Amino acid sequence: MNKIMVVGIGSIGTLIGASLVKAGVEVTFAGRDRSSYTKQIKQFGLFLFNSRGEKTQILPNTKKVRFVDITEKLEEVFEIIVVAVKSNCLAAVAPYIHAHSDCNSIIFHAQNGIPYWWFADNNYLSDLNPSLLARIGSRPYLHSVDPDGEIMALLGDRHLVGCVVKAPCSKTPWGRVEVKKSPKMSVGLVTPQQSYFQKSTVEQLCQLLSNNGLTTTYHENIRTEVGQKLAINLATNVLSALTDCAIAELTANAYVNNAIGIIVAELRQIFLIYGIKKADLPSEAKVYAYITEPGSQRHLPSLAQDFARRRQGEISLITAPVEMAEIAGIKTPTLDSLAVLLQFGQSYALNRASSKFNILTFDPAFGYCVLTDEACQSPALDKSKISALLARLIQINVSALEQNVA
Repeated sequence: MNKIMVVGIGSIGTLIGASLVKAGVEVTFAGRDRSSYTKQIKQFGLFLFNSRGEKTQILPNTKKVRFVDITEKLEEVFEIIVVAVKSNCLAAVAPYIHAHSDCNSIIFHAQNGIPYWWFADNNYLSDLNPSLLARIGSRPYLHSVDPDGEIMALLGDRHLVGCVVKAPCSKTPWGRVEVKKSPKMSVGLVTPQQSYFQKSTVEQLCQLLSNNGLTTTYHENIRTEVGQKLAINLATNVLSALTDCAIAELTANAYVNNAIGIIVAELRQIFLIYGIKKADLPSEAKVYAYITEPGSQRHLPSLAQDFARRRQGEISLITAPVEMAEIAGIKTPTLDSLAVLLQFGQSYALNRASSKFNILTFDPAFGYCVLTDEACQSPALDKSKISALLARLIQINVSALEQNVA
């Protein structure tokens, strides 16, 4: 564990990399090519501020630290590569990761949402319902995450590790990353039965990170942890990107709280058929336990931050579980509607004329979501389709409220 590469030097890459630097590991940080941010980091370094106000500064001349961009050809093949790019950017950097790893390398994937490796373990697949397995067929990938299976083709023979990071972060354009509360990370080998000798290396890395500011726990079934984090992302990231509301504003709204309950229920239905044990399914209690902790409430989640900066966001957070539901023949009307709304929201955020990126706001009288005035005036949006989706969501919500009252 002498040399580790961190691909992606945003919030999560900085967080993980800072712990490795503290531990005295030789770290190569690889950023996007032709990026002004990467150029600035190579010149001035990284700055991490934790929730206790402590600062970690990683300067370009720091011992055992190297900053590169992914156009720079390195000769090394790394034993461990930490992949900390957004899920929608993974396909672009997969060839670079492939070039600097081999079949003995351990690849840590620290991305939100359903990962491209979800169907990679034959032991996992063999435990699924035969009818679902038949529906999955010979296509062990999701189009919404890994179109045509290109990422799996490049990285599938490596020792893959799933990482679930719980750390509300924000990043400034000049390389300062702020972590709003104590960060935690869960990791686990995707195919633990085939990677016995790598497990000890992964567990050593967990201990190393935990001793240096990032509490990291090894899990035998990382898919369970992915499911728990996805429920949090859908309850906050998606709704925040649509409304430009921090988590505290969302959870103060009765309509949103009821919508969160429906989202979690639909997600539980999906994960149950995809092999997650009932006791390990996401729950409203677990979602609220996390999002109501100090440090979470004032946070604007990463998807909303991307929309605000006119960047492509991780909309596969919701399109991937919707695709999984379609494969399994499960009805998920709320997730379906939110997925289409989020795609409208992404298009509007990228092409908007004003500084506002959200397409929805809350009606002051009833609390339901309605189109913003700016979105109503935008020629880029199909208002009739969005109105139909909102009406559908309101009806679902009203029905659920009536059932709760009954």
